[in-house]
Amino acid sequence: MRLSGLMSHRRRRTFVSNGSGISRGDRHRNARLGRLRELVPVTNAIVGIDLADKKQMVVVTDHDSKVLARRTFRCRAWDLGLALDWAGSQAAWKGFAGATVSCEPTGHRWRVLGSWPPTGGCRLRACSRC
Repeated sequence: MRLSGLMSHRRRRTFVSNGSGISRGDRHRNARLGRLRELVPVTNAIVGIDLADKKQMVVVTDHDSKVLARRTFRCRAWDLGLALDWAGSQAAWKGFAGATVSCEPTGHRWRVLGSWPPTGGCRLRACSRC
């Protein structure tokens, strides 16, 4: 006995397109990336901080994610003044006008970075969305 009516379809659409070739998910991702790019000016270096209880990892990168400097600081999150001064001076030394600080929102520790006053010759800008 042959089941000729139960064949699989050759074409299966798994996304909804509006004729432009860009899905709704692509549009949402592009919009989110656009909002993040507005937060980080091209003239600023990016300072990524991995916050922990007593050991903070700080990395300074450019916009192509090329690591310019990396350092570990053994201190609490609210004692990051030395780390931010170091990151600002590294960004200035590499030719950037300022630095945008980015970290993951880990509990209460990241809120300290948003209220930190700018120091040194380099402007620091906090960005908790990255």
